[in-house]
Amino acid sequence: MSVAGPGQSVLTTAMEPGPTTPRRSGWLVGLVFGVLVSLLAIPNVRTTLLSQLQFAIAGENVPLVRTLDTRLSIRETRLLDAAAANAPDDYLLQVGRATALAAAGGAKDSPPPVSLSDDATDFNDHSLFRLAQVARDFPHSPGAYAHLARYMMIDRLRIQRAELSAPTAPTRPTSPGSPPKPLAAPPRTIPARHSDVRLMEWALQGGEERDPDNAFWPALRAATYFAAERDDEALQALAQAARKPQWDAYLYEEVLGQWRLYSAAYGDNSATQKIGPLSLVAFPHLRELRRMAELVRRRAESEAAAGHEAEAIRIRANLAWLGVLMREKAQWAYEALVGTDLTLIASTDSRARTPSGATFTVRQWEAAAGDYLDLLRQQRHNFDIVWLHHQIETSCELRQRIDLARYDASYPGIPPGIPLAPLFSSWMAGICLLQQMLTLSLLTLVTTFWYKRATHGEGWIARSPTLGIIVLLVLAGSSGSLLFFGVPTPRLALLFLSSLTCLLPLCLYLPGKRKLRKAFQAGRQPEAEGLLAAEMDRAETRWKRGTTLRMVVFLLAPGLLALYFLRTYLSGLHPVAILLTSLMDIHRETTPWEAMEQALLMGALPIGATLTFVCWAFYRRVPVLPSVRIGLRRILLPALTTLVLAYLLLMNGTLRLDLAASRAINEAAQNDLQWVLTHSSETPDPKTDTR
Repeated sequence: MSVAGPGQSVLTTAMEPGPTTPRRSGWLVGLVFGVLVSLLAIPNVRTTLLSQLQFAIAGENVPLVRTLDTRLSIRETRLLDAAAANAPDDYLLQVGRATALAAAGGAKDSPPPVSLSDDATDFNDHSLFRLAQVARDFPHSPGAYAHLARYMMIDRLRIQRAELSAPTAPTRPTSPGSPPKPLAAPPRTIPARHSDVRLMEWALQGGEERDPDNAFWPALRAATYFAAERDDEALQALAQAARKPQWDAYLYEEVLGQWRLYSAAYGDNSATQKIGPLSLVAFPHLRELRRMAELVRRRAESEAAAGHEAEAIRIRANLAWLGVLMREKAQWAYEALVGTDLTLIASTDSRARTPSGATFTVRQWEAAAGDYLDLLRQQRHNFDIVWLHHQIETSCELRQRIDLARYDASYPGIPPGIPLAPLFSSWMAGICLLQQMLTLSLLTLVTTFWYKRATHGEGWIARSPTLGIIVLLVLAGSSGSLLFFGVPTPRLALLFLSSLTCLLPLCLYLPGKRKLRKAFQAGRQPEAEGLLAAEMDRAETRWKRGTTLRMVVFLLAPGLLALYFLRTYLSGLHPVAILLTSLMDIHRETTPWEAMEQALLMGALPIGATLTFVCWAFYRRVPVLPSVRIGLRRILLPALTTLVLAYLLLMNGTLRLDLAASRAINEAAQNDLQWVLTHSSETPDPKTDTR
C-alpha cells in the first residue's frame, strides 16, 4: 500500500485492495444478506428472528414480555384494546381481554357503572366491568358467568370470619409478679356487601341455568353465603353441590382467550407466548372454597356437640362428596388438589395437629380424624368409614403424584413434561449470537468513523486526542459507580467493560504521537496523513492471509463452546423463566458480577477482539490503533458468516423445541390434571414415604 499523496484521503488509500486483502469478501457479504433475506421469507422463522432481534436490542421493552410482567403490562392496554375492538363478536378473545391484565392493577380505573342488578351501582372495577360486559354480550355462554364469579372472589367476595382464627393464648409473665400480656384482639368478621352478593347470585344463577349439572355454581354460592353470614343457605347450597355430577370452572376459556388476544396483538410467538397465560391462571375461588370447608367443619362439630350427630355427619358427608367430585372431575391439577383438601377437612378434626395440607398417608389421616371416626362408630356408620378410607387413600395417592410432578417441572407454576428449559436456553443462545454480531459490527463502524475523522484532522478527535481519553475515563467511572454502588444491569456493565477496553488502545497509542499531533495542529495535513498511512501500511504488511483465519478461530471457538456449556445458565436468563420463578416468590437480584457475566454474553467478541489485536500489535511491533482497525475490518465478514451459520443451527433447534413445547402446552391446557398425572413419576410406596 502506497503512502497517500497531498490530495488523496488516507481512508481511500487504506480501503484499496492490497496483496493481502481477501478477494472473496463480496461473496461473504452476499452470503450473509442472502441468508437473512431467506430467513425473513419463512413465517415461523421471521417471527422468531424479529422477536429475538427486538429483545437483543430493547430487552424488557419488547411488548410481548411486558404483557407477562405485572409491573410493565399496563403500558400495553391500548394495543390490547385495539385487538379486542377489532373482533367484538369473538367470545374467547373478549374473555382474554377481560382477564389479561387483571393482576396488573388495571382495576384501578373507573369505567361507567353497570347495573346488572339493582344493587350493583357501585360496580366500578375495570376487570370485573369487562367480564360483566362479556356476560351481558354473550348471555348464552355459561363460561362468561363463571369468569365473572371467579374474579369476584379476588377482592369483592372473601370469607372473613372470626371463627377461622382462634384467639391467641395469653403469654407467660416475663418476670415473677409481672402481669401477663393481654390477649390479642380477635379478628373482625367482615360480611360481604349486599350489592356484591346480589351480583354474585345473578352470575351463578345465570350460569346454572345454562349448565345445570355443574357443581361449580352451588359450591361458589355456598362460599358466597358464608361470606355474607347466611350459613343455613350456605349449607343448603353445599348439599346441592354434593349431588351434581360434573365440575367445570371454564378455566380453559381464559387461557385460550388470552392466547387469541396476544396472537391478534403481537403475532404468533408460539410456546413463549402461550406459557404465560397457562401459568397465570387465577384460582381465587379455590381459596374461598377451602375457607368454606373449614367453616363447614366447625359447624358440624358444633352440631355434634349439641347432640345433633346425624346432622353433623350429613354436613361432613356433603363436603366430602364435593371434594371427591372436584378430585375426579376437575381438569386442573390445582382444583383436584383442593378437592382432596375438602375431603380431608370434612373427615378430620379441627383440633388435629397435622393440618390437611400436610397429610399424605392414610395413617396421618387416621391420627387427625380420631373424634370423627369415633362418632361414625357410635352411630354405626361402618359403610361410611370404609368409604372414607378408600377416598382418603385415593386422595393421598393423587397428592403424592402431584407433589412429585412439581419437582419434575422445569420451572415453578407449569405442568411437567414441557421442554421449556432447552427451549429457553436455545432461544437465549440465539440472542447472545445476535448481540455479538451487533456489537462487533457497531465497534467496527465506530472504529472506522473515528479513524476517518482522525486521518482528516477533523473535530476534537484529531486536534485534542486527550479529550477522548478523558471522556472514556468519565464513562468508565460513572458506569462503574452505578454498577457497583447503584442498580447493576447487564447494559450498564457492558458500558463499563467497553469503556475500559477502548481506553487501553488509546492510552497505548496516543501518548507517543507528539509528531502526529503537532502536524495536525500546525495545519500540515499532508504530513499527518502520510504518517498515518505509513502506520497503516506497516500493520497491513504484517497481517497475513492466515492471520484472519487464526484470529476468527481463536475468537469464536471459545465463545461457541461457552454457549454450549452454559445452557442451564442461559435458560434462567430468559425473561419468561424469570417471571415463572418470581411467581413462587423466588426474587432474583442481579449482583455486579452477575451483570458483568451477562454483559460478556452480549459483547465478549468485540471486547476480546480488541484485546487480542492489542496483544498482536505488541507481538508484531506495529502501532496499536491501526492494528485494531485492520483486525476488526478483516475479521468482520468471516466472523459474521460463522455466527450466522451457528445461528441457523440454533434456529433450527429452537423451532423444533418451540413446536414440541407448543404442542405440550396445548395438551396441558385442555386437561391439566391428566397431563400432570401422565408426566409425573410413579407414586411412592406410603410405607417407605419419609414425609
